[in-house]
Amino acid sequence: MGDIERNGEAASGASHGPDRKESSEEPVQLRRKFFVPNAQRRTSNVESIMLEIEGESDFNFVMDWPSWKTMLLAMYLSDVDKFSSLLRDSTTNLDVTDEKGNTALHCAVLSACLFGGTDGDLYNYIDLLMSHEIKVNMPNKKGYTAIGLAVHHLHKTCVERILKHPSAHRLYLDYYPGDSEYTVREIIMQTYPDLKPHLPHPLTESLESSDSDKRLLAALQRDKYEDFLKYLDPTNPNPWYDEPYHSYLLEIACQMKNRKQFVELLLDSGANPNIKNRLTGMPLLHATARSGNFELLENFLEVKITDTSVKDNEDRTILHWLAGVSEREPGDKQRVENCLKLLLYLDYKLMFSIDDRDRSGNTALCTAVERGFQDRTMFLLSKGADVMALEQGSKILLSSSLPILEQILNHCLMSNMEHVTSKDYSLKFKYPRLLRSLSFHMPESQHLRDLLRHPVMSVFLTLRWQKIRWLFFYELVFYITFVLFLTAYILYSESSSTLKDGGDACNTTESFIFNVSCVLLYSIVCKTPVVNDTNFTFQPNESIVHFLWYSVLILLFLLTLREMHQLILRPLAYIMAPENWMTMLLIIATVVSFHGVLESTVIKRHFSAIALLLGWFQLLLLSGRLPVLSVQQQMLKTVSLTFVRLMAGNCLLLIAFALSFYILFKGSLEKDEAEMFANPFLSLLKTIVMFTGEFEASRLSFDTLPGTSHVIFLLFLFMVAIILLNLLNVAVNDAEVTRRNAETLSLVARVRLISRIEGLFNALPKYMKPCVELREETFVIFPNRPNKIGFTAVRSLLSVISKKRKPNKESESTVCEEKWDMFAEKLSALQLQQEKLEKKLDSQLEILARLDIRE
Repeated sequence: MGDIERNGEAASGASHGPDRKESSEEPVQLRRKFFVPNAQRRTSNVESIMLEIEGESDFNFVMDWPSWKTMLLAMYLSDVDKFSSLLRDSTTNLDVTDEKGNTALHCAVLSACLFGGTDGDLYNYIDLLMSHEIKVNMPNKKGYTAIGLAVHHLHKTCVERILKHPSAHRLYLDYYPGDSEYTVREIIMQTYPDLKPHLPHPLTESLESSDSDKRLLAALQRDKYEDFLKYLDPTNPNPWYDEPYHSYLLEIACQMKNRKQFVELLLDSGANPNIKNRLTGMPLLHATARSGNFELLENFLEVKITDTSVKDNEDRTILHWLAGVSEREPGDKQRVENCLKLLLYLDYKLMFSIDDRDRSGNTALCTAVERGFQDRTMFLLSKGADVMALEQGSKILLSSSLPILEQILNHCLMSNMEHVTSKDYSLKFKYPRLLRSLSFHMPESQHLRDLLRHPVMSVFLTLRWQKIRWLFFYELVFYITFVLFLTAYILYSESSSTLKDGGDACNTTESFIFNVSCVLLYSIVCKTPVVNDTNFTFQPNESIVHFLWYSVLILLFLLTLREMHQLILRPLAYIMAPENWMTMLLIIATVVSFHGVLESTVIKRHFSAIALLLGWFQLLLLSGRLPVLSVQQQMLKTVSLTFVRLMAGNCLLLIAFALSFYILFKGSLEKDEAEMFANPFLSLLKTIVMFTGEFEASRLSFDTLPGTSHVIFLLFLFMVAIILLNLLNVAVNDAEVTRRNAETLSLVARVRLISRIEGLFNALPKYMKPCVELREETFVIFPNRPNKIGFTAVRSLLSVISKKRKPNKESESTVCEEKWDMFAEKLSALQLQQEKLEKKLDSQLEILARLDIRE
């Protein structure tokens, strides 16, 4: 059943039930809660429902919820006596089904698959049912028989139990379960080879049967065309076969190999090619495609009376099946292409849209991409399939989809018919909405990020960036202003406080120039005349301090509003971004440093230093989003992360040497007579400094603990200064790989920046919202005229066009190989037919010779 998750099992055959926490509930109670429909469970107590079922005397009574019968729920109650009485009662319909077409045997198998590990008695219900004359091969609406359901759930114990039952000879295993392209027999042989001896022989009818329809089927099964022609009833050329086949004759013939002439005879006799299976609703066209008989499918498509618009229970057309069916034999690839060409040929009256969606919302194009069929994808695109159908999901973003996505990106670029050197020669981007959707999904997929460097995608991102960059520049100018005013306020306040404390902060030329700059800035903004005294000496000015304080306050308020706006619009994305945490810390440090929250000047200086560091560091990250600087910044991030990862695994080495140096060189002094290894923390800092190359070995007191100090210091030189540093060089030395990765990461960062800016402005009211959408003319580029994307980008786009125009030699050779395979296959079939004719001729000659001898 397709709506219940498939539960795998180990080789031992132990079953895995549905996910649940450890509970003291009995297995029966768990089964009751699992199988009683959720709607009924919500409106009534489970136990009262079960009491109602137990008290029902009519065994075939339909309960209040849709089509669930007492017969099907008896086993869930674990009431063996009641179940046995149901089987013995002559009025009980043993083949009663629920709304999904499941019989009691289906439910017994499903119950065993899900709960057999906790309740071994469930297998007894399967034995009881198979011991009676029930339809063991009846499929449900999904196309699964009872054993097909066990195979679908990969439950070896259940499969083995059914195959070892005495009535297993009644099983019909040569059918295709659900959407599988292999029969139940083939699946069991591939999945459980050890069960092969237990497989029953294929079911065949007798040519001597009293039933003419069974004799007809027997002739089909034995490939007896003349007998088939003799037994065929022109008034009923396509009879229905119940147990064990549950199919029409034409269905059975279309799913068997080498039965083309039988099918042609049935069609000529009036058999309807538009039939659906009575129980599963599977159309004949779909079943033929599923079984891989593409040659027969070609015949159906050539018959104009075939209804190609017919759909299965999942609303899939024959085009969906052709887009995703596997190629199992030589020549299948060419045959599928022939079927697609027949179906989508211009003169063919297509009875459905090429972009019809199934219940999952997938078109045929989506199916081809998801299954990884590149040729079918490009064929559907060439026949007008809407590539925008791929926009609704990210199923295509799989590792196997990489070549297909490259072809799709190439398909999104087209040129006009002008000569390549003409000024009117133009390149145009098709499907900008698809490119936009793919650009948002690709950064989240590690294996598809490199596709952002594809010429089509990279140029598309460049066009989008050019449209939206002015919004980013406003943000950048605002942040630069904030950082400059914050820096001016902190440094000016620090100079002022130093003078108030009697310091000599303004005696240096640098401090004087900075403070004079602050005065000039204040005089320009406030239009206050500057002091004209030639003997001007800097004195702290309260007006300047207040001016800078209010400026920082206003800018900080705007910055906080911006961050709150982002947090409200995209809370999860905001919290997950480390840069936003840095901004929040900057706001907190700024508030503490310039507001009267703390009285301690020392603590304020701590926070001022943190605010300056975070402010300029944030400015570095923000400016690094510009395309000119993005690659360099990503290289910096890559090298930094590489260093951190490497040092995280070797930091214990530095700690070990730091503690050893603390014991060995505790009395060593620096130039200013300060002790170098006064405590373990300072020892660790000094060891890290020594790691960079500042050893100062002449100031180390090796005489305190001679021998040991020499050996440990030499070990430090060897393991840290030589080995560890060289290891770091090797880790970050591959500049080409680092740059390539940095280019990809810069594009990823650009996509996320564009997405963030668009998301923020799209949330604004319409009257405040700027236009950030690209216009149609933006997607037309004239390579031989001045343009904004640059010469290198234009050359990369022209290379894509050139690649599209070149004949695909590899594809041509593949087609030739397919044709040779088909030729060899047909030749072998003719040889086989010739051998049969020769044997028949020899036998007839022998008969004639015997007649001559008698005469």
